[in-house]
Amino acid sequence: WAQERQRWLILHGHEEKEEQPVAPRMPTLAEFCERFIAEYAVANRLKPSTIENKKIIIRSYLVPTLGERALDTITEADVQRLKAAFADQAPASVNNMLTLLSTVLKAAIEWKVIAAMPTIRKLKQTQQRFDFYEDGPYDLLVAAARATDLRCLLVVLLGGDAGLRGGEIVALKLRHCDLRRGVIHVEENEWAGHVGTPKGNRSRQVVMTARLRMALSELAVAQADPEARIILRDDGTPASKRVVDCWLYRAQQAAGLAKKGPHILRHTFCSRLALRGATPKAIKELAGHVHSSTTDRYLHLAPSALRTAIDLLDGPRHAHVTGTNALN
Repeated sequence: WAQERQRWLILHGHEEKEEQPVAPRMPTLAEFCERFIAEYAVANRLKPSTIENKKIIIRSYLVPTLGERALDTITEADVQRLKAAFADQAPASVNNMLTLLSTVLKAAIEWKVIAAMPTIRKLKQTQQRFDFYEDGPYDLLVAAARATDLRCLLVVLLGGDAGLRGGEIVALKLRHCDLRRGVIHVEENEWAGHVGTPKGNRSRQVVMTARLRMALSELAVAQADPEARIILRDDGTPASKRVVDCWLYRAQQAAGLAKKGPHILRHTFCSRLALRGATPKAIKELAGHVHSSTTDRYLHLAPSALRTAIDLLDGPRHAHVTGTNALN
């Protein structure tokens, strides 16, 4: 056997040891987040605004706190450390960080990078307050916008009478406005030059108020191209959201109102609907809310609904008492 072994070694040389496979190095959270953006956010065609928002949260919050941690070493204690690091932030902001961290780690599990993830518990949130215009100030704003410019008037009415978001106002075209039926088809939204679908990838229809229909009809007389944007600059080019905001600020200044962002008009639209007794489902559909919880913020402004609920208690009791008295 020794001689045969010697002969074999002379012919073939020493045997090479079989190399053991080397386990891949566990990526850090910062490293995996780069893959997450490319292979999850971009690959799933999330909106550009959504992708940018995720990048900001990763760059500003997750990476500075947990970026150097290997994915499989992130624990519940690290999650608590993240919460403590941003204790000065609003609960909603911290919950956005926690939601994204959870989504990143779930993707790592799905892609077989890690086997498990820590439990992530969000902070309790109180109901957020929001500003909106009462009827008096809103009427002042509409009057000031009408006296300033047709574009100012359309910006105010598209936000306050139709509930369009800022990006939806920027992207709105004449062909989206059915003046014969008095309906706006909200199908597009613009963010930083990117035109896509509205939030939640849902188009919707909004019935025009009489004054909005009149203002759009006035614009349609001067603008024959159905593909033209509703809001244009003086040189005829499409207006950006910043320009739209400036026209709103001009109307607010003329009305003697404090400078507020365009979302106050959307809050005003939903609030006025609730105050006039619109159903939650109607408000949700007209405003294009993705979640019912967003609509619920306006329900405390609907006294008619509360009164109807109390009448359900009062009515049968009144009938029972009347019937008892009749028997006596």
